[in-house]
Amino acid sequence: MATEDKTKKNTRFSGNKKTTFMIVIMIILAVFIVVEIAALIKTSRKEDQPLPTRDVALGTDTPEPAATPEPGSETPEPSGEATINESTSPTQPVIEPTPTGTEGGAADTAQAPSASTPTPTTAPVVTPTPANTPSGSTPSGATPSATGIDEVAARIIDPAGVDFSFLNGVSRDHFEDCSEGSFDWYPGAVKRDASGNVTYPWDRYASTLGYLKQYGGIYRKNTDRKVAYLTFDCGYENGYTEKILDTLKAKNVPAIFFVTGGYVDDKSTGPIMQRMLNEGHLIGSHTEHHYIMPTLSDADFMEELNSLYRKLKATLGSDFTTLFYRPPQGASSPRDLALASYMGYHTVFWAFAYGDYDRDNQPDPAASLQKMKDTLHPGCVYLLHAISSTNSAVLGDLIDFIHAEGYEIRRIDK
Repeated sequence: MATEDKTKKNTRFSGNKKTTFMIVIMIILAVFIVVEIAALIKTSRKEDQPLPTRDVALGTDTPEPAATPEPGSETPEPSGEATINESTSPTQPVIEPTPTGTEGGAADTAQAPSASTPTPTTAPVVTPTPANTPSGSTPSGATPSATGIDEVAARIIDPAGVDFSFLNGVSRDHFEDCSEGSFDWYPGAVKRDASGNVTYPWDRYASTLGYLKQYGGIYRKNTDRKVAYLTFDCGYENGYTEKILDTLKAKNVPAIFFVTGGYVDDKSTGPIMQRMLNEGHLIGSHTEHHYIMPTLSDADFMEELNSLYRKLKATLGSDFTTLFYRPPQGASSPRDLALASYMGYHTVFWAFAYGDYDRDNQPDPAASLQKMKDTLHPGCVYLLHAISSTNSAVLGDLIDFIHAEGYEIRRIDK
């Protein structure tokens, strides 16, 4: 009897042990399933977040904006240059609109922000996309620097032999701070007080400035010094370029002249361009046809620069070189900067321009000179049209004012 009771007890104990074991196994499986579900949910949420991209302007990893800010909803970030007074409280700038168009009846002058153009109040966090430099095939013998520019001369490159894959992912749209549908350039705002102190109520977005830095573009230059640069656009000859050269020679001041294919085709301009070089000035490319460059294909973009460069070499000698290109109307995109850089050009914009481009409706000299004076600031790049009678009349006074303010006038390559 005792043996039977003991057998029943062992059977009950064995059954309880099996039940307990099964319960423990089920609990472990339940916990494992819960952990796996939680991990899947967490991974799914991570995948919904934007991937970090490299901010070339700041050198940090920041999330790429989900969408381009609506015009007027966000504001340009100060460039961070030494001359910017970051304590200034930005206000709505009062800017006189300036027309745009093409040479000879229109202009590549600064486009002031319209109602749809961003008006700075705070600084958005913006990131250029992508942050890379041209990495396509390089012409034989060229040794491009970090910006893709070899600092010796721009190159004539046959587009048929170019692998344009280095442009993959480079934006072909307008800069983030431009009005929708517009590629035209406009500079930031500058204010000078009676003592010559300069403040900057607002400037272009950090993303735009980042692209310029990445691809060797020029908007201002040497902004930590009291220097200024004179640049002249030459769409055609109107009888004032030699007067401008006379003034530059008398004042011992250098400049750069951006010429178009039409200007070079004019047989009367050969001696004028030769004089520019002989007197220490530079000649840059303003393209063959003065097209809006961001609207062109990669190959057509290259041919606009190639064609003019060939003409300049044919006119001025095969040893003629240049490093500088100014897009008509300042119209540009990250793609344009990257492609120009690949060809060996610095893209030159401006920090001042005004309505001097209509030869039949020239602005008042005194008012124009005052505008030029009011915009003088460290690193200022002046855009002036050589067809302008007003510019030829006031240039000497402008140079005297710049020097009187303690500024040096340099050539754009200095």
